[in-house]
Amino acid sequence: MLPSGNGALASTFRALRHRNFRLWFFGQLTSLVGTWMQTIAQNWLVYQLTGSARDLGLVNFVGAIPLVPLTLYAGAIVDRFEKRKVIFWCQAAMMALAFLLAALCWTETVRFWHVLLLAFLLGAVQALDTPARQVIVVELVGKEDLSNAIALNSGAFHAARVLGPAAAGVLIAVSGVAGAFFINGASFLAVLFGLFLMDVALIRRTGGGHESAKDLLGGVRYLRKERLPRAVVVLISLSALFAMPYHVLIPIYAREIFGRGADGYGVLMSATGVGAVLGSLYSASHGVGARKGAAITAGSLTFPFLLLAFAFCRSYPAAILLLVGVGFAFVLQNAPANSLLQELVPDHLRGRVMAIYVSLFLGLLRVGSLLLGGLAAMTSAPTALAVLAAAGLLVGLWVRFRYPELSRTA
Repeated sequence: MLPSGNGALASTFRALRHRNFRLWFFGQLTSLVGTWMQTIAQNWLVYQLTGSARDLGLVNFVGAIPLVPLTLYAGAIVDRFEKRKVIFWCQAAMMALAFLLAALCWTETVRFWHVLLLAFLLGAVQALDTPARQVIVVELVGKEDLSNAIALNSGAFHAARVLGPAAAGVLIAVSGVAGAFFINGASFLAVLFGLFLMDVALIRRTGGGHESAKDLLGGVRYLRKERLPRAVVVLISLSALFAMPYHVLIPIYAREIFGRGADGYGVLMSATGVGAVLGSLYSASHGVGARKGAAITAGSLTFPFLLLAFAFCRSYPAAILLLVGVGFAFVLQNAPANSLLQELVPDHLRGRVMAIYVSLFLGLLRVGSLLLGGLAAMTSAPTALAVLAAAGLLVGLWVRFRYPELSRTA
């Protein structure tokens, strides 16, 4: 329940007043722990199977392939149908894929092409699931608590980023990767039960109806016309291409630069999660809600700058501290950007615009993963990370001067 009183704590967690959002929040938190366990285990599995930085990037890239043809249709589906049901079936499909990968690893029959195929199928499901999960939040809490709810969602995502990698590192060291994939599959049950228990009467249905949702290009036209929403989409998309894929190289940093095993890899990934949780709590406060543009601008410059420092770091304790800062700055950029975009977009277009936003984010993130992995294979992990982090910093500076109104937006 929401803490009583009108203090800072109650304000920070105010979206939890809504019963449906509480079910969503805690179900997501449980499931995301499993998702992060799978992410860590999958990267470690690929590195064990191939030992290649290029293949680490390739697995992340393959998941982007379904996004391009499915983006416009996914947005129209999200605007047209009940989002709770769309998410339910998407989550059930992802649960089945996780159990299949667990079975392949448990029977020791897993091959690299299996991982590629399952990554492709997961990307196809996520093309529909992710925009639906973004848009359902406003239906659970209304616009008055939207910024707070998105920040708390980000907090859940990154709290799982603390717990999941640490648990995965220990589990992989003790029993191998199969257990991590199985636990991820089981964790989807928390989301499914949460969706089932929601009070449908309390959901604030948004969307343009069946006729409006047939306009597949409505979101594209809106972003071409409206400068401020376009600035948000451009900034986050280019950041996803250059700065955000850094996690692909963390297994290489853990083993080859810091001389650590799976447990050390888990600690490094958890460090970014700690920083991101702190950033999410900060973003959930009234302070960031009143000055989203300034927060987005600050995060877009600090995030790649800290990555650039991490690229040249050779001290394991210092690397942990830098990654805490990276996580904080990442959320400072992304949580206010998400809420600002949803507040700007009309209800009847929200699904289609957020589908474009999410697809560009996920697609370019995976393209960036492939680019980073290939560059690291040709040069070295630190060189590749430094180049892309510098590019991300230049993007932040370009957007700051190309769209000055963004930094002034409340």
